[in-house]
Amino acid sequence: MNEPAGGDVPTNVQAEDGWSAVIEDMEATATKYRERGWTALELHPGDSVLVDSDRRTGLDVVLPGSEFEELESLVDDRQFRDVEVFRAEGNELVYVLVVEIAPESETAVFVPAYYDPSQAAEKLESIREAGAVRLFCRRLNDDAVRFVHDDPTPFLPDPVE
Repeated sequence: MNEPAGGDVPTNVQAEDGWSAVIEDMEATATKYRERGWTALELHPGDSVLVDSDRRTGLDVVLPGSEFEELESLVDDRQFRDVEVFRAEGNELVYVLVVEIAPESETAVFVPAYYDPSQAAEKLESIREAGAVRLFCRRLNDDAVRFVHDDPTPFLPDPVE
């Protein structure tokens, strides 16, 4: 009787302090881009996970339909060839803020994500072996916008030796 009701319910990652910090950093960084005259799209994934399957290997984020449509329209006529990755670890999770950059059009897309490395050892190894990380921004019907980066290091925790 001392345990609160629902004590066995999994923690909502998006309610964690680490996730709130990532969203606050995203908003502040996007504001700085906008102040320089850039177009900045902030995304708000409903879920985020590392994947390793026949169809997808990398970081997969699920977006609301309206944000996905806005992203899709931005990538149609822009070349996103640069990336900034901000990574932090806490609460047994890895948090990343990925900024996909199209310098010629002065456009930046902000993709916050998180994953549990303790549940993803094989997936992390697959990504390291591939020597690249793919970021899948998708909607529930599996339509996706994909960004590919040749250096997975900024996205991943240091390997355990």
